[in-house]
Amino acid sequence: MKHLVKWALLAFMILLFSSCKKDEPAPVPVKADYLGTVTVTFRGEDVDTDKIEVNFTPSADGKTADILIKKIKFVPQMPVTLDITIPGVTLTAKNNGFELSGEGLVPLAMGGEFPQYTVSGLYGLVAGDKISFLLKFGDYPTKYTGTKL
Repeated sequence: MKHLVKWALLAFMILLFSSCKKDEPAPVPVKADYLGTVTVTFRGEDVDTDKIEVNFTPSADGKTADILIKKIKFVPQMPVTLDITIPGVTLTAKNNGFELSGEGLVPLAMGGEFPQYTVSGLYGLVAGDKISFLLKFGDYPTKYTGTKL
């Protein structure tokens, strides 16, 4: 009887350990370039600009990323295009990619900071070959949707 209990316990332990799944490694964000559309709400109207490139560059630890929006004019009346970096966007792994978030991020352009256009309410997703995010640059609601190049 003693051996029967021992064998039953051993069989149970084997079943228990063999049924456990191995922990899957956490997904790792990767640098990617996207092409898409920026929509800025200006004076109550949405202004779309197509063919805007965005570079997504995660940090070495995968917890944050910089987002570079290239050659953007926020409104047609804007006399120049700018390359704008949103530094330190928070990344949170999700089952299908990464969630983007950020509050109080000071954008960089032309070699300096632009605190008057501090980013608030940033929320978005990077999943598969798509990126999308929305935010406010100062008082200007802005959204971007793009596909990996």
